[in-house]
Amino acid sequence: MKKFRLFGYMFVDDKKEGTSIAKTVGANSYAEVIQEIESNAGWITDTNGAFKVAYIEEVVE
Repeated sequence: MKKFRLFGYMFVDDKKEGTSIAKTVGANSYAEVIQEIESNAGWITDTNGAFKVAYIEEVVE
């Protein structure tokens, strides 16, 4: 199983520093990750909150 990191949109605070929300998930392929995201209308939900996915990258160990 591969690991993928999903990034949300970047937010800029009062100090003009950007931060973004990210979550690492396990899947067999990009297609599997995209299918899961599309089934939730582009949202990733978790017990800590939810965010709209803007970028996906494969984690290489």
